[in-house]
Amino acid sequence: MNKIALYPFNKISQGLIRFRDLLSMEIVSVIDFVFEAGKDAGELVDGAYAGIGIHRLMEVGLAGVDTLVLNDPGTTFGGNKGVFDEHDLVGMWRKLVSLAKEKGIRLVSVHEIYDKATLEWLSDNGIHIEVHGTMSEELFRVMDERYAFGGTDIENYLQQFENEHRMFSRSRRIRTVGVFATRGCLGKFTSQMGLYREFHNSGVRSTAFITEPTGSLFGQPEGDIFKFLAHRPLEQYPYYIDTVVSEAEREGKDWIIMSAQSSILPTDNIAFNSLRFAMLKAFRPAYSLLIVGYGDDGQIRDALDMLRIYSAAPVALLLPDKMETSYGKYETFSEDQRELRLAELQERFGIHAARIEHSKEIMNLLLEKATIAAVVE
Repeated sequence: MNKIALYPFNKISQGLIRFRDLLSMEIVSVIDFVFEAGKDAGELVDGAYAGIGIHRLMEVGLAGVDTLVLNDPGTTFGGNKGVFDEHDLVGMWRKLVSLAKEKGIRLVSVHEIYDKATLEWLSDNGIHIEVHGTMSEELFRVMDERYAFGGTDIENYLQQFENEHRMFSRSRRIRTVGVFATRGCLGKFTSQMGLYREFHNSGVRSTAFITEPTGSLFGQPEGDIFKFLAHRPLEQYPYYIDTVVSEAEREGKDWIIMSAQSSILPTDNIAFNSLRFAMLKAFRPAYSLLIVGYGDDGQIRDALDMLRIYSAAPVALLLPDKMETSYGKYETFSEDQRELRLAELQERFGIHAARIEHSKEIMNLLLEKATIAAVVE
């Protein structure tokens, strides 16, 4: 996988483009049947020309690449059914995959493909798509050695008490940073990877525990819950998180950064709420960053309460320059709006407030906090 095309121009592809300097492969093009055809992906993501064209024509988008990276599993998800139906994106995905196969282009998906109709279509047409970054068997081996699993449901339930005692009784040297938000699609991945890049470029030994399905593309531990569920039951996920942190420490890393999925606030999904809080407890962030929006003071207060109860009060509130309003559409905020909101946040909550893209400022703040903590200890 040396020269790749991405499909589509969604937030996952935009994350790969934004942090392409951390990838070992070259992004040649993007294929999208809905948005921004004819434009340069770099200009849209970073504001700087990158020579990565966005193409509606499949033949053009696949020219000169050896791999097609699918950042969409070929079916509707996350409330995008209207867009899929309007543009026949299921049908277009299948045409694109078929053409790539005909051209001998490697097919890679960052998502687990679980839709039965899609799997049947792939089987009927003799098409194989690799799921990139399946979970590390070595991490599973270490986790199994450390924690006891197996037995009846009652035995597993009772065993959790011993497992959790083992987890929480172990001290950590590595510094843990958790990135959270008051709602989804505010820029948690951008904040996480921007901070990781600053650490990396500054020579600070660090790991990014990536819960987006692109961890392995960046050479970092996979944290995508769907990939995990393809191998292990949900109740083992907190122990997997703890194992990732412990292994990063064993490898000599000084920092590990995790970005949570969606909002930190409770939803109507009980299982997801349980997972969210289990992640908080298992990761045990020593430092938290909370990404906030505009006009969401009530949610901020609730999020601060959640972090204080289950984790650590945030060292900074981070403000994005845009917010996703629907699939592929964003509301952008001016510099004046951002300046006003930053001042409001600082005054109302008494917490350092910064622009989400100011990664160096955030890194320096964390390093300063860590230095103070080391002196106190």
